[in-house]
Amino acid sequence: MKAGLAIPVGVNNTGGAAWAEESSNDIKTISLAISDGDNDNAFQQNLGIDTSIVFSIMDYAFQASVIEKLRSIFLQFERDDRYKLLPGSIKWKQEKEGEMILEFAYQNLETDNVITLSKSYT
Repeated sequence: MKAGLAIPVGVNNTGGAAWAEESSNDIKTISLAISDGDNDNAFQQNLGIDTSIVFSIMDYAFQASVIEKLRSIFLQFERDDRYKLLPGSIKWKQEKEGEMILEFAYQNLETDNVITLSKSYT
């Protein structure tokens, strides 16, 4: 299994860089990729899924645009041989007013594990 810098980046008990196995960073990596993308870097705008979706009209065109963004994020992960979005696993839930929950399943291409992840947008 691959190892890399731990997310968030930090130091270990000897003062060196903290390392983590890839599987322990999966959910953190994907959560960062689908986060709101709000940052001050002029060269990295429109990353992730914008939180303004909460204030949009929940229609098919809106859902299609968010799903397309999610697919493009996972297409890059798939090119890097990391994760694959499972087709047909994307679901929307709205449990309370002003909150939307995006749920989907992905496969870790190294371990073949299938994981379901939910992301809440408020």
